Amino acid sequence: MTIRLPRFTVGADAFDAFGPELGNRGKTVAVVHGEKAWQAAEKYVLPALQKAGLTVSGCILYGKEATWENVNKICAREEVRGADCILAVGGGKCLDTVKLAADMLDKPVFTVPTIASNCAPVTQISIIYNPDGSFREIPRLKRVPEHCFIDPRVIVAAPIRYFRAGLGDAMAKHVESSWSCKGGEALSFASETGINAGKMCFYPLLRLGQQALRDAERGLATQAVEDCVLNVVVSPGITSVTVHPDYNGGIAHALFYGLTQRKHIEENHLHGEVVSYGTLVNLMVDKDWEKLSAAYAFGKAVGLPTCLADLELTREDPLEDVLNATLANQEMKHTPYPVTKQMLRQAILALEDYRP
Repeated sequence: MTIRLPRFTVGADAFDAFGPELGNRGKTVAVVHGEKAWQAAEKYVLPALQKAGLTVSGCILYGKEATWENVNKICAREEVRGADCILAVGGGKCLDTVKLAADMLDKPVFTVPTIASNCAPVTQISIIYNPDGSFREIPRLKRVPEHCFIDPRVIVAAPIRYFRAGLGDAMAKHVESSWSCKGGEALSFASETGINAGKMCFYPLLRLGQQALRDAERGLATQAVEDCVLNVVVSPGITSVTVHPDYNGGIAHALFYGLTQRKHIEENHLHGEVVSYGTLVNLMVDKDWEKLSAAYAFGKAVGLPTCLADLELTREDPLEDVLNATLANQEMKHTPYPVTKQMLRQAILALEDYRP
């Protein structure tokens, strides 16, 4: 068993680590980025690469979606093929696309998250969608990214909704990992370590999340912001790369992928927002009233979805297509007890009437 834990540098001087980290893998780097991400990060990234003595072979827009089509386009670019390493700069979809392209090319990839919306900057998977926005698959990669560089100044410059969604996505990691291992089987050292690390995705965010959002809205990279960013990006990543795949998912994410059957979900709602709703459904199915009360109150306080109307759905909608896709999703291959469509439907309706 070999486990490579996420490696990261955080702070206003994070990009000073380009030299010792990227420099160890060669002298040329291809930068592949998101459009808005590059507008926010270019003024920091390019001077830091120059200061590190690295040659940029090209600055390439990855596309707009995490699809195989965009992966193949990146793989075909000569600026990428000829570079010693790849630096991915952007949000989760950008990073997942570039990570998979680097994996295909067998090149080292480094990440610069420009939003704190998920753990994609440090994980060993990529979440890939179809061109229409519906979920396709989650390829497992050969290795985790070599290093992640987190500058909170870049994070707080992004629209606040991404950070808010990130809090929701991170909290799901603890709920799902602790739920999926409840079947009573013996846990390996790695899985038990990851499941315990998952607590950092939940309790510190309950404690600091509201303050961090207020600070970020004011453009302040405070300690509360930095702590929450790390518990959105790094802590779920530690869980993701250490636990057995059986414990790396659950109802929260499966329901998100099911909901992508509805076109407006991908168009109007961020991943973490929808996953946050799925977390409440997961807790309702499990009758975990203590965590449900805390997560529901937090969601209400910060503006995360807590009911169907928040996702532009109604309780009269049978959600047949959504629930069928949810149960068929790979996140539901291992559950601590049988989960049926009726159980999910009942939990969704119970959540409509829930008041902590």
